[in-house]
Amino acid sequence: MTQQYIVGEFSSLIGELERTAGELRRGVSSLRRQIEASPPGELPKLARAALSLTDLVCLRALEEGDVATFRHSAETAVALREFTISANLLS
Repeated sequence: MTQQYIVGEFSSLIGELERTAGELRRGVSSLRRQIEASPPGELPKLARAALSLTDLVCLRALEEGDVATFRHSAETAVALREFTISANLLS
């Protein structure tokens, strides 16, 4: 995978999370900007932060009893996890 592809796909997945982040949207948006502007060496750290943030978004949806938001956020979390593994962003 090229570095541009990795950053683009990573940003796109975070963008999907941003749609359902609710009150966490500002943090998700900030993370997305960091992903797009950071050097490649920072991406593993940002991948771990993204996975933690997806956990928070999913948990918040569960706490609010919002099944549709939880489902979308969980699907995004799975896609993000699979992507970070296949892009070798997690060690």
